[in-house]
Amino acid sequence: MMRNRYLTQLTGAALALLISAGVSSAPPATVGLITFSPLTLADGGGAPLGQAVLTYQGQSYDVLLNGLGVGGAKGVKVTVTGEVLGLNDIADLEGVFLSELAAAPASEVSSNDVWLSSERGVSIHLHTDNPAATIASGSDTVVVQFGQVQ
Repeated sequence: MMRNRYLTQLTGAALALLISAGVSSAPPATVGLITFSPLTLADGGGAPLGQAVLTYQGQSYDVLLNGLGVGGAKGVKVTVTGEVLGLNDIADLEGVFLSELAAAPASEVSSNDVWLSSERGVSIHLHTDNPAATIASGSDTVVVQFGQVQ
């Protein structure tokens, strides 16, 4: 009888730990928004994405995301936006981000839903407003920096 009581208490404690671990590992909240200017694709080859505006803590910042493009058929209109997660200090936005297509098989190189993640714990979730347009990165990395296209 004593053994069953001990196992019940141990099981309850383990369950409480699992529940609290699930709560504490919730994904970070969206803390900023990135917006690119709307594009109309001039040809089927696509267009580079670069200049964007980050809205963070009530301020707007010009940012460059080097290494991204958007593709689709000629004449397709598209707006690319993104949520920034895990950003605690604005300086942590600059740097190299790894690119990952959100819901695409490994053989695909573009999607209308892309995640970028840095070693500083910052993530950017980019997506298009048009399923006929896709985002692609030129390599596995995208460089984010403050400033405007010269």
